[in-house]
Amino acid sequence: MHLLHRSGLALATACAALLCVNGEAQAAGPGVVFIHGTGDQSVSSATTGYWTQSALTTMSNGLPYLVVGYPGASCAGFSQCSWGSIVDQIVPWVNAKGITSFTVITHSNGSSPVRYMLGHTGAVSAQGNVVSAVTSKISQVIFSAPDLAGTPLADKVTTSGSFLNIANSVVEFFGGGSYNNPAVVQQRTDNMRLYNSNGTFAGAQGATSVGGKPISVVRGNKVYANLFSSDAHCGGYLYSVGLKAAALLGWGSWNASTDGFIGTDSSGYFGNIIIDDGRLNHHQSRRGCHNSGSLIAKKVANAPIPAPSQQTWPQETNVLAAGQACNNYYSGYAYDYSTGNTVWKYGCSSADLTNGYPEPDCLVAYGYSSSYRIPSTESWNPYLRAASYSTAGEVCPDSWQGDGICDACLVAKYGFDAALGSTGANDCVQAPPGGSNFCGALSWDYTLNRENYSIVEALH
Repeated sequence: MHLLHRSGLALATACAALLCVNGEAQAAGPGVVFIHGTGDQSVSSATTGYWTQSALTTMSNGLPYLVVGYPGASCAGFSQCSWGSIVDQIVPWVNAKGITSFTVITHSNGSSPVRYMLGHTGAVSAQGNVVSAVTSKISQVIFSAPDLAGTPLADKVTTSGSFLNIANSVVEFFGGGSYNNPAVVQQRTDNMRLYNSNGTFAGAQGATSVGGKPISVVRGNKVYANLFSSDAHCGGYLYSVGLKAAALLGWGSWNASTDGFIGTDSSGYFGNIIIDDGRLNHHQSRRGCHNSGSLIAKKVANAPIPAPSQQTWPQETNVLAAGQACNNYYSGYAYDYSTGNTVWKYGCSSADLTNGYPEPDCLVAYGYSSSYRIPSTESWNPYLRAASYSTAGEVCPDSWQGDGICDACLVAKYGFDAALGSTGANDCVQAPPGGSNFCGALSWDYTLNRENYSIVEALH
């Protein structure tokens, strides 16, 4: 049935080691330190793969900066191999560059070793550096998408030992798939309750400073609903669809809004919230998406920034519904490339969205249909109505992932249609203006006089 193929394109960015680690500025004065989250990162991988050079350049705002690499998966935030490694990189950098003070910018669980340091200034690193040598020079801390109270995703994966086939792009936030590593176990909600109450991690609920250092928080409060918008592509589309699936499953938070990985009950546990964006998912918050990088840069410079309620930044691109991915909103006649028959493409009108049935195109366009939402990643979904997919040996087989056809049923199953892996082919990316992509969904076949699976072309 599927005859179209395409291969994924992996893009790599390289930069000189000195520039990546220290930036260009050499004069004594203030600086910036970037601390990544869960994952065993080297300085190089943290620079090019985790933050990216463009995001670092924007957020550092012309100041000299240090990108820290440390075992953020193999070591919990309270372990010396975590915070100690960070201290042992900051001290020589401060001394060599004559840094008088610096802003700390963390992402995700990078907040944990910093909180430990702020609460244990007398601790000594493996190389004999006292934590106070670092904390005494911190002028402010900016936590981006911080995990301050734990995440149900950590509960889920450390209990079940699997992630139920959610996209590899989300598994990366657990350090690459080793679910029971020390950093993931540390982020369980029950463990974080203990660490927050017994002094392991500094920072009282509702506080705006820790150890005399002002704390700012940058966070998203949901994963942008329209997976086919340009907003979802910032930082990488596969991250957005994976985080969207996690959010729909309720794994980002038990009882609060979420950026797909961290609930706002955790990211807002304490600190002054300076960005609270409905379009900024967990991954995008480390890439400066949706103007967050520019706002962080202003905060680094202690320049005034608008309150979150006043940050009315426009979308990067205003994409009309009829021009998105597979045009899943649009109803009309179409040519079925698999049979050559004329079909009626159902689409998803406002009436379809609330008619009480799990309409496939509504699930793709909005993530829900009436009271039904994208389900868990079972091997198949009973709502897919097997009789309508009679041309396939299996109802919506996983072998269709990444084959060049954007299959509505796979999006309903998983929240995405892509070959798993960071460079896997993604079938549902919006085509450029003047282009097209091929979409597989249920439709009415006028020749066969029945509902059938069809492949139609969506023009852009």
